[in-house]
Amino acid sequence: MTRKNARRLLLLAVPLLWLLPAAAPPSAADDPLAGQRVLVAGASGRAGRYVARQLSVQGVAFRAMARDPLAAVAALGPDSAGWDWVTADVRIRTDLRVPLAGVDLVICVIGSREIEGSNTAQVVDYGGVRNLVDAAKAAGVRHFVLLTAIGTTDPAHPFNRATRGALEWRFAGEEYLRDSGIPYTIVRPAGLVDRPAGEQAVLLDQGDRWQQYLRDTISRDDLALVLIETLREPATRNATLEIVNRPAGSQPDWRAQLKLLRADPPR
Repeated sequence: MTRKNARRLLLLAVPLLWLLPAAAPPSAADDPLAGQRVLVAGASGRAGRYVARQLSVQGVAFRAMARDPLAAVAALGPDSAGWDWVTADVRIRTDLRVPLAGVDLVICVIGSREIEGSNTAQVVDYGGVRNLVDAAKAAGVRHFVLLTAIGTTDPAHPFNRATRGALEWRFAGEEYLRDSGIPYTIVRPAGLVDRPAGEQAVLLDQGDRWQQYLRDTISRDDLALVLIETLREPATRNATLEIVNRPAGSQPDWRAQLKLLRADPPR
């Protein structure tokens, strides 16, 4: 068995995190993110804009990184004009020095939707992540949160066949981050949809059992809240998790679920 396949199998060995009663986020006075600055890489994207807006609502200092901030503000609306925008392209290593200056934490929500050309998964989801991880390590970033996708551990996933291995490249990006030495959290969502946070329950899992979540989705707004909260919760350090929505009912306490996460196997 190869080292890569052994890691895949180890990551499949963690049980489901069951749902618990609801709880509130920390007050501003007790917020671990007070005095910290977060870089949102991909802030103009379909997931990144939710992350940036939630950080803004929560009063967390952040820097919004995009290839074209002017176009981003035009698309996102006037409320985004006051964000701390910075221009950078993750494909260009030298672009990343300025965005990471004075940054404590990173939420990376970049992603490719092209099969060919200069924005493929190999170039963005692996190469771009690699560049950002290297720059973050050089800048002394203390926690790096990476958004990937459910199913990255399985080369036989149908999405891999349809996209010429896009999930494989995302898994390679995960592995690069795991090997970097930076404390990390890797979040693998189900299919992303635009739906307000809190309309459905949130379920966390570990082990990448993608087959049972193939038809599930997750609200980008709920996802943003979880991504941000992983920066606050110590149990998320060096852990990988999956996230999906479930039908509304008794609202689960996904913050308590975060406390039950198991760290990835030692490198």
